[in-house]
Amino acid sequence: MVKTQAWAVDPLEPNESALGWRQALPQQLLAYLPLSLFFPVGVMYTGVLLFYLSVLLSGGYMRKILRLRQSPMLLPILGLSLVSIIIAAMEGAPEGAEKEFWPGFWHYQTYLFLLPFLTVTTGFWQRRAIQVFFAGALMAATLFVANFFHLLPLNTLFRSYVVYEGNKSILLAILLAVAAAWMIEEMRVQRNHLPLRLLACAFVVLVLILLAKSRTAVLLFLILCGVIALRQLGWSWRTMLLSLVVCAGVAGGWKYALSLPPPPTCEVRLVQDSPWNIFKLRSICTVQQIHDSLTGKKVNEDGMRLDIYRITADIIAEEPVFGHGIASWMPLYRERAAGLSSATMTTPHNDYLLYLTELGLFGLLALLLIWAAQFLAAYRLAMHDHPGVREMAMPLVMLTLAMMVGGMFNAILRDGVFGMAFMILLSIPLAGTRSRQNA
Repeated sequence: MVKTQAWAVDPLEPNESALGWRQALPQQLLAYLPLSLFFPVGVMYTGVLLFYLSVLLSGGYMRKILRLRQSPMLLPILGLSLVSIIIAAMEGAPEGAEKEFWPGFWHYQTYLFLLPFLTVTTGFWQRRAIQVFFAGALMAATLFVANFFHLLPLNTLFRSYVVYEGNKSILLAILLAVAAAWMIEEMRVQRNHLPLRLLACAFVVLVLILLAKSRTAVLLFLILCGVIALRQLGWSWRTMLLSLVVCAGVAGGWKYALSLPPPPTCEVRLVQDSPWNIFKLRSICTVQQIHDSLTGKKVNEDGMRLDIYRITADIIAEEPVFGHGIASWMPLYRERAAGLSSATMTTPHNDYLLYLTELGLFGLLALLLIWAAQFLAAYRLAMHDHPGVREMAMPLVMLTLAMMVGGMFNAILRDGVFGMAFMILLSIPLAGTRSRQNA
């Protein structure tokens, strides 16, 4: 298989090795920025701020503006911002949530933070950034193991590994899922040091399943593995056979989970057991909660998201086209969910439902167009002449799928913890992409 030794450089761009230290500073910072994702949020934002400053200090503004104008992401990103501005002007601040209006408005501008990253050109830094991301995942997996053996102190630096901290803990698990899938894809195209690569990937996957405690991340990893398998097998009888085997396995597992007696509790924080038994408990509880919700039965607190989805769907049906306005979900939901355990929630834990509630069909369409642009950029990368550029296609596809799947169960773009992390990762494969580039 091909091992990347050189990088395709645009003939109109200066070679990365020929840049002075100031001009190369953005690439150097961006290459190590993925490591900040595995630390407290303040570390990530500090790294982003330093990167933005480096963009200003590095000069070459006309060239940076040209790269941005040529990016396939520019118009879709500006489109989402335009839709949010129009809806905000039409609907105004919702009654009872005036203080939430501007924070809610800026959450819809998350993709604007990607634009400075897109001013950086392609280069060796992209390969370095992926390796740094892998190193960060291995470090995070090691910290999860250290916490399992009660070796981590409960301080600010390690808190997300010691106690469950909601979105930050979910993000760590999602990062492990994405990193493991990227590792598998890299082993597909690069076979050097294969035993070490296999060992590192297996370690991250085991920690993801047994210690990270995120059903979304495990599901995401399985989906990404399926994408890699389809990419490898192509469309053939083997693909159909594999699909049938997977469907049969899912159906059998679903039926088996429903046949089991309901567990005494589905609250994982109340259970003291081995990691594998906790993983099985969460799997069984998830299947039974979905079944109970579909059949009209009451779900427990662990399955409150199903109640959130049902009530939110009723809210959307009232204003499906233009939505109820920015920051409207929380007051509307709390009014209808009075007395339920989910009444204090601040988001529906689903980006699709949130966009439909607040921005309507136009907002959801704007978001989907951004993701479609990411898939189109991945396709163009896959068609490029240079193998080093082609290798960026699958990571971009996986990141897009991670956002689409993660958005079904979490506020991927509503929460800055998720949003900024994905902007940093997206910058790696999207750097240097053009609306029309050599295929």
